[in-house]
Amino acid sequence: MYFEDESLPQTLSYFILNKLRWRIITGELEPGQPLREKELEADYGSSRGPIRESLRLLLQSGLVEHLPRRGFRVRTYTPDDVRNIYQLRATLEGMVVAALEGLDIKPLCETLKGRCAIMEGYYKAKDTEGYFRENSTFHQCIIDFTENRPIAQVLFYVNEISLPVRYRLLQMSFPTRRSLDYHEDIQGQLEAGNIQEAKRLTEEHILENLERAVSIFDGDGPNLRVIPAQ
Repeated sequence: MYFEDESLPQTLSYFILNKLRWRIITGELEPGQPLREKELEADYGSSRGPIRESLRLLLQSGLVEHLPRRGFRVRTYTPDDVRNIYQLRATLEGMVVAALEGLDIKPLCETLKGRCAIMEGYYKAKDTEGYFRENSTFHQCIIDFTENRPIAQVLFYVNEISLPVRYRLLQMSFPTRRSLDYHEDIQGQLEAGNIQEAKRLTEEHILENLERAVSIFDGDGPNLRVIPAQ
């Protein structure tokens, strides 16, 4: 899971990739919405090559699907998809925190304290997008610190496909302090050396939203067009 610094130089393919990715995450491009190459060429003033490359990369990350004879579309979700994603996230993120046992995590704790402060600034400013990005960065800092490549690679995919669901949940509940409180508690437990309690809080934090996330995609949630599995 990553958020590019758009101030840095990028190839046209990656520029388009990042723009499409964020539009998918925020729901501007809805689940099941076709991604037609000609329309994207007009949107971004690009030839077909960079468009196809960006769609191919989004397909690899899981945010886009490809249907035979129908082309690319934004990934769709069923209630079971959402449930499996959240359970996987909780398990894998818990494993990441557990992997901190025995490491010198003082530098990580200082980093996480700073990230919480930034999150609080976005919370006070009611900046949904900034808060969401920083929330994701907090978790990524822990993943990166462990240097456990197999888990990191699996988590990248799981976290990536979870982002549109998580962003929608944040829009429905923001601003509240509950998520920020969890992050501060996790940071505090790590700083105190309570790795197992930090692991428990991490898993609890993720699974707390499972049923709300599932309800969005079973037709009970507001303002979402249900896309059947195909």
